[in-house]
Amino acid sequence: MSHPVKLGLIGCGVAARELHWPALQAAAEEVELVAVCNRTAQKAQHFSAMAGGVDWYVGWEELLARPDIEAVDIVLPATENLLATRAALKAGKHVLVEKPLAPTAEQAQAMLDLAQAWPDRVTMVAENFRYAAVFERMRNWLDSGEAGRPYALNWNAMMLMREDNRYISSGWRASEAFPGGLVLDAGVHYMAVVRDLLGDITRATASPSQINPHLGRYDGAAFALQTASGATANINLYFSVAAHSEWRLVLLAEKGSATYDGRTLIITDASGKAREWRRDDDDGYASELRAFTRAIRSGKPVSSSFAAGWRDMLPIVRTMAAPGEWVDLR
Repeated sequence: MSHPVKLGLIGCGVAARELHWPALQAAAEEVELVAVCNRTAQKAQHFSAMAGGVDWYVGWEELLARPDIEAVDIVLPATENLLATRAALKAGKHVLVEKPLAPTAEQAQAMLDLAQAWPDRVTMVAENFRYAAVFERMRNWLDSGEAGRPYALNWNAMMLMREDNRYISSGWRASEAFPGGLVLDAGVHYMAVVRDLLGDITRATASPSQINPHLGRYDGAAFALQTASGATANINLYFSVAAHSEWRLVLLAEKGSATYDGRTLIITDASGKAREWRRDDDDGYASELRAFTRAIRSGKPVSSSFAAGWRDMLPIVRTMAAPGEWVDLR
């Protein structure tokens, strides 16, 4: 790469500070943060100071007007993704937007329309699981043929997310503008992994639940999925679990299995021989940022496109609209 991509950050909240800023530091050889903006001046100033005194703005208009800024990292509530993305593309910027792509199917379609209207711009969803090293190892294991045909994936993600959690307390996930609640916001991570490992999701059903209204219309769901490869997946995703905590993925294939608990990946072959890896990255945040900047310089399409972001949303949006029913997603 000839020189780092000059980047503007839109949104200086907790995700920007704790997730995106460390990734920007890790990828400093490929991306240079030159300005930030936030509707609250205090947050913008704080982030600017943390980032070494980069320029800061209240609102994104001045930031987008700067000709030296090539791209923007939009780290806002999903309810604002469409408005911010449209403004950034009109200003000639490449766009990395925090997942999920949109709060509704209608806004997701509008995001897809924007990507088609500006084909010379890189438009990418920040789905970090798609770039996490552990899932890349699992994909490589399947692609090598060593595992044979994968036929089932089971994933239990059960935890307690309190209303005062720093990622929850802003409240937008429980607003009427975001009808999928925390199940949509977090669930796209799990759908992205299923799609990357087993192929596109063709049919799905879900039984949603709401225990804590502060987490949105839905704060839990059991998903059953069928994929293009013929493999099935079951995801139990619950965020208001008072007396149990579990996060474990199990992938079954003809000639082996893989398990991952968020810390350790174990791949076992048919003979019982196991290989083990400890998680050694930031769950893909730096890698997704590097993929974004390299696409800007190379012109090659990204794997986490707006279209991919929509397909990650699709099983959740469609099944939440028809709880308990099997929905065809082809």
